[in-house]
Amino acid sequence: MQTALAAPEPTQNCPTANSISKTFSSGALWKMCAEMRPAEGLVLSQVYYAAPNKTPRRVLGEASLSQLEILTDNTTAPSYVVTQQGLGKNTISLTLSDCPQGNLKFLAGKSICRSTQAYGYQYKFDNQRQGSFFELVTSYAISSRTYSLRWRFYENGIIEPGLGISGQLTKAADKSLENFTAHAGWRLDFDLGTTGNDDQLLQVTSTPSEDRLTKAVSIDYPNKEFGANEDPEIKRFWVIRDGNTPLEGISIPSYDIVPNNYNYSRLNSLNEPWLQKDIYVSRYNACERYATDNRLSNCPVKTNNLAKYVSNKELIGSADSVIWYRQTYHHVARNDDNGKLGTIWSSFQLVPRDWHSQNQF
Repeated sequence: MQTALAAPEPTQNCPTANSISKTFSSGALWKMCAEMRPAEGLVLSQVYYAAPNKTPRRVLGEASLSQLEILTDNTTAPSYVVTQQGLGKNTISLTLSDCPQGNLKFLAGKSICRSTQAYGYQYKFDNQRQGSFFELVTSYAISSRTYSLRWRFYENGIIEPGLGISGQLTKAADKSLENFTAHAGWRLDFDLGTTGNDDQLLQVTSTPSEDRLTKAVSIDYPNKEFGANEDPEIKRFWVIRDGNTPLEGISIPSYDIVPNNYNYSRLNSLNEPWLQKDIYVSRYNACERYATDNRLSNCPVKTNNLAKYVSNKELIGSADSVIWYRQTYHHVARNDDNGKLGTIWSSFQLVPRDWHSQNQF
């Protein structure tokens, strides 16, 4: 059983063996601290970004995949991969053949792949610029499946976490391949700027008119812990911003949490509390580490899932807030999956907003 951990602080030193950085040819920079934990596997902390010729600013205090729930269509008993099997306990030590475009980084004896890749136009108008991203990949073998965590850090400040599922499908009694659902719970402790104790959360909703020709945008400023759902009928995203202090005298730097696959929101198993909402925002609590099946040796057992974390409605305005974003994927088996399941990737993006007074590229 794991123990609760204190909130990450910018003054904490990152051991040299755990430090990761990337400087692009443009001068843009990412730097972070990486750790391989028994349950979550790869955990990133103290993540900083700098545009060309700018001072690095902190984005994330800590980020990880905090839970992965797997169940087949004909069962109701889920498997909690992170807390029951442990990703880090089942890490695959990658070789150079797993990393053809990059090199290996070793954490606690386990290797991860680091690579830099082009992604095409960063912009194109009267001229154009090609952009790149820096990628970290780790893989974990559990039973008949392989789970891969992928973090992409773009030259322009975008972060893209991703989960890949491969391996083999189980078979039912009639020898048919079984369908399955994967619920991934990401934990994002945003600590923008010099302190994580003044961040604020905004909910932005774009609602179409009845004839769907126009849209009305509304912004809410929730000041207490909450959970919310995506909705295929409207566009909704969330913004975490660095308090009320403008940067460069113009705007308050922030990050957008941009969901994808809105239609998957309706795949929730509503009988499980943590799956009733697509996103939760809670005040930092060392005892709240996993999205569900949260059992820590020095913490109350009753506080074991996201719905419980936000039930006491603590204040999140100008506080150290944690974003919990859930992704759901339902796979309907096909004959092509027999023998080897082609890797299925699910990802979303964290996009900088008002980070600078103008485009830095």
